[in-house]
Amino acid sequence: MKTVMIPTDFTNESIQVAEAIVRDSNEEVKIVFTHLFHVADDIQDLLFSGYREKEFEFVSEDFWADCKSLKEEYSDTLKSVKIDFFYGNKLAALRNFMEYHEVESIAYSESYGFPKLNKSSLDAFPVLKKSGVKMINADLISVSALA
Repeated sequence: MKTVMIPTDFTNESIQVAEAIVRDSNEEVKIVFTHLFHVADDIQDLLFSGYREKEFEFVSEDFWADCKSLKEEYSDTLKSVKIDFFYGNKLAALRNFMEYHEVESIAYSESYGFPKLNKSSLDAFPVLKKSGVKMINADLISVSALA
């Protein structure tokens, strides 16, 4: 079983990336949808920011429903779908996060990119590229059936 991390802004494009990965896989897959946030250096931001409490507000009901539909559609291959958030500025912390989730590869859409959710979002592509984990451009797999 392989685990694939998908950097996301919790839109349909991320679901299409997940579908392409699952449809193309010849083994069982676990998906971890992740958004990367920068940790503030300013003490005021750290003390008075409530972003960690509100992170799941970014995940719409439609996105949850799409995840459920994807899991039902590919129940033989897709074994789990998780949503998690990474907070940090250090590559070592990101590697620990990926090790915790047993991430073997990172899937993304080059045409869609890595949209940010707010001012605390990291520019994910350079950070993920430095992680040393295999990157998969889902645009090169094939056209999504759900598109």
